[in-house]
Amino acid sequence: MRGREREIAGKRLTVGFDGFADTIVRPLRQPDAPGVPAAPFATIREFGEFLTSKAEKSCSVELSVEARQLGGNLPFLSRAAGGLGLDVTCIGMLGELGSIDPLFAQMPCRLHSFAPPGQSTCMEFNDGKLLFSSDCIVPGDAWDAVCTAVKDDVPTMFREADLIALVNWSELSFAHGLWEHVCDAVAEGPADKRKFAFFDLCDVSRRTDSELEAVLRLIGRFAQSRTAVLSLNENEALAVSERLLSGPDDPSEIAAAVCRHFGIDEVIVHTIHESVLSSVRGTVRRPSDFVAHPRISTGAGDNFNGASCLAAVMGLDDNDRLAFANAFANFYISQGRSPSMAELMAASSDG
Repeated sequence: MRGREREIAGKRLTVGFDGFADTIVRPLRQPDAPGVPAAPFATIREFGEFLTSKAEKSCSVELSVEARQLGGNLPFLSRAAGGLGLDVTCIGMLGELGSIDPLFAQMPCRLHSFAPPGQSTCMEFNDGKLLFSSDCIVPGDAWDAVCTAVKDDVPTMFREADLIALVNWSELSFAHGLWEHVCDAVAEGPADKRKFAFFDLCDVSRRTDSELEAVLRLIGRFAQSRTAVLSLNENEALAVSERLLSGPDDPSEIAAAVCRHFGIDEVIVHTIHESVLSSVRGTVRRPSDFVAHPRISTGAGDNFNGASCLAAVMGLDDNDRLAFANAFANFYISQGRSPSMAELMAASSDG
């Protein structure tokens, strides 16, 4: 990527539609001996076993609050992509009455807000996170709210983007309708497979099988006019496989099956140990460095996706796309922040 800064800056991304204020916490285990400080539960399993032991009883869990920060798939992905130098426009839930909440104000993007941010609590562990959030409600028609908030020609913004990123379908009850409007808007212009439509469903457990199948077929419709890319984490990939396919559990088999079954151009599956990209070109696997003691895990997948978006629009081959996204996410997890392009290149050279 060295020497391509001007080319990167000329690539336009339009991203929609979520936005959350995250409270990052670690649940604490109370010590057995007096005078010993409480320590965080190390793993989700350890915390789960503690909760199971309290069945038919009651308990109180102390939470160590580590931060209040921007959250949601759009803010993390967009901040990562903008920090790498891409021209990013965000249409999301970023503040009341069109104003921008201070949590999002420093994002290196153009920001448009059509609703206040949702609220979520993220429990961090060494092996992952538990995310607690409520559904977000937009009074009236969400597409009308988007068009009113942006004021510019929203369909044109999506049609002219080099990459559209639509994220967090699962947690927004109105997301499917918005995605359909974007699909219709893109279809009104000429098909251009050099441009991308990138999707992240988020945890699909809140949605029914019929809803999940419908959104995957909608993504397949995008493939008629753009190169459609679906990014799944391991949990999401397994859920799609178990609920809609014949049940393969290998990431490469799942990715290939989703491509075939729903007519999606490219499917990425990223886990804590590897990432996979499947397309008509075949399937590529790339190992990633496991971080035993992550500085943060909330937003790791979105940082992977932000880097994936840049790698796609810059025309990297499949292996290099995965390598770039893996390295970017690894830096974020181990350092607790998204790297600049210069930092990422320096870290890669040192490695």
